[in-house]
Order: sequence, then C-alpha cells, then structure tokens
Amino acid sequence: MKITFPDGSIREFANGLSAYDIAGEISPRLKKATLAAEVNGKVVDATMPIDSDCTLRLLTFDDEEGRHAYRHTASHILAQAVKRLYPEAKLAIGPAIENGYYYDFDITPALSITDFEAIEKEMKKIIEADYPLERFEMPREEAIAYVEGMGETYKAELIRDLPEDAVISFYRQGEFVDLCAGPHLQSTGRVKAFKLTHVAGAYWRGNEKNRMLCRVYGTAFDKQADLDEYLTKLEEAKKRDHNKLGRELELFTT
Repeated sequence: MKITFPDGSIREFANGLSAYDIAGEISPRLKKATLAAEVNGKVVDATMPIDSDCTLRLLTFDDEEGRHAYRHTASHILAQAVKRLYPEAKLAIGPAIENGYYYDFDITPALSITDFEAIEKEMKKIIEADYPLERFEMPREEAIAYVEGMGETYKAELIRDLPEDAVISFYRQGEFVDLCAGPHLQSTGRVKAFKLTHVAGAYWRGNEKNRMLCRVYGTAFDKQADLDEYLTKLEEAKKRDHNKLGRELELFTT
C-alpha cells in the first residue's frame, strides 16, 4: 500500500501494518514518540491496521491530537484506579481537556484531595503493569446489556442516546473496560508523568435537575520535567489570584 505523508512524500509498506508499525520502519525514535495517528483526516489509534492507500500523519505529544490521546488514556487510568479502590463508584464521562483531563464519578461520600495519594498510588501500579488498550465493538442492545450488567447506568444512558448508526466501541485495559470512542495510547505504560490536581461538583450532563457527580481533575505530560514546570506555574497563578483577592478585599473594607 502507498502511504502519503504530510510533506508530500510517498512510501510503500506492506498491507495491514499499523501507523505504529510504520513509524517503527521509519525510525525507532519516531515509533517511541508516536501516540496516535491521523489516517485520511481521521484521528485513530496508532495500533489500528491500515489496509489501503491513504494519507498518514503520525501524532506525537507535540500535536494537540497526540496530547489528547495521551491525556484521555490517563483519564481511563484514573477511572480504573478509582474502581479498584471504590468498587461502588459509578462511571460517567472522562474526556481529555486543555492541559489535562477529568473523570466524573457517582460516589458517596464524594472524593476529596485527601484521597489523591491513594488514587495516584493505584494509578502508578496500573502504569507499571503496562496493560495494552484493546478496542472492541458491540451491537447496541448487547452493549446496553453489557454495561447494565456491570451496574454502569450512566454508560447505558449514553449508549441509548447515540444515533442509530453509531459505532459503539469499548476499550479494555486489564480488568477495566470503558465505553469510549477513543483514540488511546497503545498501553497504560506509555503515560510517564501525571498528577491529580483538584475536585469539583458537576451535574450529570450539565443539567442542574440531574444528580451532582464528583469530578476529579488531573494532568499528564510525557516528561516529568514538563509536568513539574506546569505545576509550578499553576501554583504561582493560584498565589497571584489569592494575593489579588486579598488586595481587593482590603480596598473594599477601607
């Protein structure tokens, strides 16, 4: 098959190779950096087999889409850790966002920052286990029965609201399975540096008539030094905001 790269170059590769395999044939360094891929304009798992001519862009942490896949995988690692520690917790949604990710849980009592140490410790175990992320699909009714069997009522609601022709996909990592469109990294071990940052309340689907969920925020980087730099800037910004508020209150009361 003929692969066209962003610079216009065209190379031939054996049918059925994944973007990850193709990156490896180009250079070991590129394979190590590849987190996801854009095939004919669509962002997909780097492990997805390619069986026809296409345009291909290999996505790294320098690309927004690559960072998204990286942090989305971190959110699944967070959810797996929480389910291990609090099996009664129900899963809602856990997307990547600018500079990080979050996951919403239905759990009583709500999680707090005092729980972060135990959760992060469990997340590290999941990363060290290096579970592959395996994508699979199910027909709608089978998928609904599957998540309801796990007690995941929020996931069942999400599936029911999908368009009739929607592809319903899941990702498995170790014992953990989550409804998800992806893309994700090849394995949990690819996440190198992460930190949980704060918690907040969030109504299910943004509707105040729905149940209040516990939203846990975090961030993740491919280098510890970059994470440390980000956290330092975050702390400095908090101090500036605190000092600004203090000055405003002082002016208000004098």
